[in-house]
Amino acid sequence: MSQTILVPLDLNQDAVFDSVFENVKRVAGNTGATVILLSVIPQIDAGDFPYVGTDYVRKLGETAHAQLERVGRQYLGEDSNWQVDVRVGPVARTIVRRADHFGVDLIVMASHNPKFWDVLLGSIASQVVKHSQHSVLVVRQKREPHAADIHDESRDPLAD
Repeated sequence: MSQTILVPLDLNQDAVFDSVFENVKRVAGNTGATVILLSVIPQIDAGDFPYVGTDYVRKLGETAHAQLERVGRQYLGEDSNWQVDVRVGPVARTIVRRADHFGVDLIVMASHNPKFWDVLLGSIASQVVKHSQHSVLVVRQKREPHAADIHDESRDPLAD
């Protein structure tokens, strides 16, 4: 049975694309899955940026569409069944709504390493997980371990 996978991408965070598409390919396998690449342009309120016109938002959408096409060709190839979708709106809510619209089987999305701001506001990935009725695979950004992150158990008095 063919499955539908929604892949929301932050086009400004291409460092996570390898990890995301590695997981998309692993999950999709050779099932003939349909992959929907989604980019959500955050909704801009008139009070935030009163000088942003509809032409600017339209150009952002065209640029996002072109970038998703390039990403699809690069990571999924011409022989795979994929399509692009660009929307404007609140990011997490739009991802959940598009998943409902397409009736997806799975959402595969990146989650960046948490930062202080994410803890206060909640990350997009955590909002999608909380509000989606669809399964969500959250792909963590790979990072190199730092010396301070390595725990030496030989010096831990509680390790006995």
